[in-house]
This record gives sequence, structure tokens and C-alpha cells, in this order.
Amino acid sequence: MSIIALEPVGRALLEELRATDYARLDAEGHVYLDFMGAALHATSQLEEHLRLLDEDVLGNPHSASPTSKASAALVERTRAAVPSFFGAGPEYACIFTANATGALRLVGESYPFAPGATFLATADNHNSVNGIREYAGTKGADVVYAPIDMPDLRVSDASLEWHLRAADPTARNLLAFPLRALLKTCPERRNAPLSRYFWSAQ
Repeated sequence: MSIIALEPVGRALLEELRATDYARLDAEGHVYLDFMGAALHATSQLEEHLRLLDEDVLGNPHSASPTSKASAALVERTRAAVPSFFGAGPEYACIFTANATGALRLVGESYPFAPGATFLATADNHNSVNGIREYAGTKGADVVYAPIDMPDLRVSDASLEWHLRAADPTARNLLAFPLRALLKTCPERRNAPLSRYFWSAQ
């Protein structure tokens, strides 16, 4: 399969990744598009994980044995790597959950929504983000959706800025903005700081 509509360097890199880490796609004649449901693992990920399991003895990370301490060190290293990858500062924490739905449920259950606050989401979002509106509405917060502009299916900067400014800046507001859409549809924003897209009154 040929990758088109990219710069030559990007196309070459993706074709190399497809040939090395995702060769099974071509071997079995697949085009995989369900990245919202589950991302495909790369061959190199399997090889690295198998090496880790084969060479190390790892225990329950919540105990005090040497094998448990080894697991805990891996967990903490991973916990530090995630915010570092996104350029997030120490005010951000990485919390592991079983899946996106579980993570979003924790946000909905624990966020201090109150009357006068706004929960702002884009119209194109993970279905479980829409579930947060129930928690927000139950606690008296306004629920607002930023519309998607046609025909390019993007949320315009102007629309997003308008909705952000319309909310009470002293309230505990929350913005749910799909990072996948940011990376997929707005590559020029990839190096923007996270604070540009995470909005909550302190």
C-alpha cells in the first residue's frame, strides 16, 4: 500500500514503519482504520516487551520484595515518561486506568462542577466524554458544545475562543478537547503547550 498526500520524508518514514513494524497488514491485505477503538501494536513493541518479561523478574508493584520494587520502578518511570512526552510540567499527573472510558468516568465523578461553571466539549469527542455532561449537569454546571465547521470537520479557533471567553473565569470550568483531533487535523499545533488546550479555573 502506498501512503500519499504527505511530504516525501513523511511518506518514506511511514512506508518504512509499515514494512517493519506493521508488515502483517500487507501480508494479510489489511487497511486498519479503527484507531479510536484500539491502536495496533508495533512488532518492535512486542519484541521489546518480550525481552523485558524474559530478562526481568517482576512482581506486584504494591509490595516490598525485590521483584515488586523492580515493577514499581518501571511503573514510576512510565508515569514520568508520559507527561514528558507531551511537554507537560509538574502540575500534571499521570494516572493509569484500564481504558479511556474508565479515565473519563474518574474525571466526571471527581471534578468539582458547580452552578455557574461550564463544561465545554467539542462536538467530535470520545463517547465517554459525552458522559461527563451528566455529572456536570447534575451538579448544576452549564454544558456547552463547540460546533464542528463544515466541510473540513474542524472546530475553528474563533469558535473555541468565543466559548472559552463566554464562561465565568472564576468558576471551576472544564474543557474536553480531543487530542487525536488536534494531532490529526491541525499538525501545525503539535508543538503548542498543553496549557493552550487544558482550561480550568484554579
